[in-house]
Amino acid sequence: MKKYSFLLLLFLLALAGCSATKKIPKGLYYDPPGSTITTNKIITPEHKRTITINSSGISESNEFDGARLNDFFQVNDTLYQAEMEPENAPVNNSAWYSFKVWSTKPQTVWINLKYKDGSHRYHPKTSRDGLNWKPLDSTFYKIDTAAGSALLKLNVDKDTLWISGQELMTSKDYENWINKILENSFAKKKIIGYSSLGKPINELEISEASDSVDYIVLTGRQHPPEVTGAFALLSFVETITGDSETAKEFRKKFKIYVIPLMNPDGVDAGNWRHNIHGVDLNRDWYYFNQPETRAVKDEMLRLKNLSGKMKFFIDFHSTQKDVFYISKSDSLNNSVPPEIRLAHERAYHLTKDWFAQIGKSFPEYYINIDESLNNPNSPTSDEWIYNNFYCPALTYEMGDEDNRGQIKKLASIAATELMKLLLNEK
Repeated sequence: MKKYSFLLLLFLLALAGCSATKKIPKGLYYDPPGSTITTNKIITPEHKRTITINSSGISESNEFDGARLNDFFQVNDTLYQAEMEPENAPVNNSAWYSFKVWSTKPQTVWINLKYKDGSHRYHPKTSRDGLNWKPLDSTFYKIDTAAGSALLKLNVDKDTLWISGQELMTSKDYENWINKILENSFAKKKIIGYSSLGKPINELEISEASDSVDYIVLTGRQHPPEVTGAFALLSFVETITGDSETAKEFRKKFKIYVIPLMNPDGVDAGNWRHNIHGVDLNRDWYYFNQPETRAVKDEMLRLKNLSGKMKFFIDFHSTQKDVFYISKSDSLNNSVPPEIRLAHERAYHLTKDWFAQIGKSFPEYYINIDESLNNPNSPTSDEWIYNNFYCPALTYEMGDEDNRGQIKKLASIAATELMKLLLNEK
């Protein structure tokens, strides 16, 4: 009996030792508490409705995909308040708003944007059709930084006026864009999984090569409001599918896999940051508790079993300013085998070579490279790819208010220079 007790004690000590050394996913420094807890959380669904103030003839609505407006009421003769709150909290401050307003008669009104668990971030965009957008003139817009709110001056009439933090780009818009890409004979679509609400997670495969070639992977829209990152991804892909000689040669020697919309539920729900279960998908690349991240992980592992190798991974996002977060080998611990460390070092230098080429082609653009978030235990897409595929893996962030033309130009140059770099490497 004593013998078995001693063996049990050794087993428990060994188990405790394994638990003590087990990696624990660590969020980024700016994350709120609980961001790396990616099991399902309780959310507050937005109440879809149209509200009409009979005394003034003003109506507002959030009855469309991508909307976010939790309450709307009149304060005085010309002032109204629009209130927004996130799907759940705590949450990174991506205070999203999007609603429609109209009036039975032409009039000028003021609308105060007020947020719960967040503060004003996005410069208002306006549209008359929900498709064509322009920034609200700065003379019609004032931010109260102390209160975290914003005051808008609007000229309204019987025609619908759309007000949104960014241009709307919902799952239907992605479907339309995908269909345009599919007009190319070298492009095909595959559903790699489904969201929590049963919406497809689509993947584009773009290539004129055989099945045994190397490939790159592009992903996007893990976070719903990050529209400028989506603009960059679209331009990047459109350059690769273009008629340039570089694109034609690249498609004959490589495959390109594109998963443009990872969070269709959150995008269509007008969420601030999370999926429909209140989880930040870009903190779920460790446990893979959510169906969206599991679908992408499973597809990446399927690709890994093919004879070709992943040569580059880019995850497109948005933040307050342009920044490119890259991984590097000096974050690896000493237990990593030398051949893997060497592969990581090559990936790091290939990434820096790419940025150097972008700089030569776009000298007036400042390339803001950030290596400070580098951590092999971070539960983010780029770190997971870097640690499992030993290839360049980075987060490509566009500024919220970047000039849309410059976003497209930069992404096109970046795609061209990446194709050239990989073609020359081969």
